Amino acid sequence: MKNLTDTAQNRLDKYLSQARASLHTCTGVDADEVESDIRAHIETELEGIGEPVSLDNLELVLERLGSPTQWVPEEEISWWRKIIFRLRTGPEDWRLAYISFGLLIAGFVILPFFIVLIPASFIVARAALSETEDASELKAQRWLIYPSLIIVYISVLLGLLLWPLGLLFPLAEELEHTIRESNVWLGDDLHYWRMAASFIIAGLGLWWTILGCLLLKWRRFLQMLFKPFTGWFSRKWALIILLIGLALMIPSFGLGIWYWSGLSFLVRLR
Repeated sequence: MKNLTDTAQNRLDKYLSQARASLHTCTGVDADEVESDIRAHIETELEGIGEPVSLDNLELVLERLGSPTQWVPEEEISWWRKIIFRLRTGPEDWRLAYISFGLLIAGFVILPFFIVLIPASFIVARAALSETEDASELKAQRWLIYPSLIIVYISVLLGLLLWPLGLLFPLAEELEHTIRESNVWLGDDLHYWRMAASFIIAGLGLWWTILGCLLLKWRRFLQMLFKPFTGWFSRKWALIILLIGLALMIPSFGLGIWYWSGLSFLVRLR
């Protein structure tokens, strides 16, 4: 065998390791014989090339030689062995994709650990996304890494849009309790809840208005946060969020003031 550079030798060792791993427990093919044939083929292909053989020259030979799994009969590869092989010998980005999907499934199967496994799956999916530069490779991996991303992104998006309700509803209940304790309650629950609903919607509209203003300046942060699903998000969409916020806030706040004035007028009449 020709002398190889250190990087080329490491690449050849990895290729042979992948070939032997794919042939593990395969009764129809002799792994030692396959490795011998691979070495002989590479030796023949490298004739006429000066030593030590560089990684680039070796890669050309390996590319013509094909995948290290090609010697395993298709009928002898079970689906679970394909997954294990990917985890053991596949490119780093594919291993991360499989690990992410495995953690997601485990999160749904082992429900007590859902709160830990789903975030872990999301973190690994983001790592896989960062490692993948080839768009065609990502197209194949997305079935493994997108599910956990979508679950977490939807949760974060709903929290980002609706978190003010967690403050507004308790405030409305506290206001109701205060009015009842003040002995000016007129017994018109429907009137009160109309007023409260108006102020709640106005508060939500205020937050969306603020959020739209923030996104007008920092929309790239949103694109990074929800990568790769928000590449389309532009200033136009930030402006739409701002306008929706204003459309919710101004009429609802005015309606709430009108209901409050009506309640105050009834209290004075009493």
